Amino acid sequence: MAKTAGIIIIGDEILSGKVQDYNSFFMAQELWSHGVRLCRISIIPDDIDQIGEEVRIFSQRFDYVFTSGGIGPTHDDVTIEGISKAFDINPVVDATLRDILEKKQGHLSPEQLKMAEVPDGSELVIDSTLSFPLIKFRNIFIFPGIPQLLRKKFVAIEKLFNEPIIYLKKVYLNESESMVAPVLNKIVKRYVNVKIGSYPVIDQIEYTVMVTLESLDRESLNAASENLLQSIPYEKLIKVE
Repeated sequence: MAKTAGIIIIGDEILSGKVQDYNSFFMAQELWSHGVRLCRISIIPDDIDQIGEEVRIFSQRFDYVFTSGGIGPTHDDVTIEGISKAFDINPVVDATLRDILEKKQGHLSPEQLKMAEVPDGSELVIDSTLSFPLIKFRNIFIFPGIPQLLRKKFVAIEKLFNEPIIYLKKVYLNESESMVAPVLNKIVKRYVNVKIGSYPVIDQIEYTVMVTLESLDRESLNAASENLLQSIPYEKLIKVE
């Protein structure tokens, strides 16, 4: 079985529509490409109790948890406090982070020092590509909300994910989804370790449905794909990727 993951996007600005969330889409793509199965994405406000509750549930349910947002110097940056509360511990100032900030900014104000806080018991993920380490607490990776910073940090930790490859095939059809559904239902029952998705599109001239097949077992994937191709009229098949 593939390792599982959950993403928690934290920020009132996302829920109010002031800022668009790009981070969950990016992480979903990266996790899939490294064999990690993303099971849930949650968007929650800058609220200590809600952060704590969501993080605690995700940490118990999934192998990896990724939070985004709420780790800056302002009043609404409460992710560290929320995670600490979830596990009944206190936020503490990490000496390494404090030293990095002091070298960059000199004497630190209370607001600046807040950026050196971590849940007690955390570890730092240090990489030569990063100017500021990533905070990891248990199975929770704590990311900033700024997409450019998150992407840089996420790429730095991808080496930690050494999971089996998820094989994928895409089949493009010029057929209505309702006509394809009976065929897919039979294949799903026959190949239980192959995940199949059907996605109708309305803005493409060439095809009307994209069917995806994915599995950790390449032989099962190829067999299911061949079954699908044999069950669809040739003239309805546009391409296979």
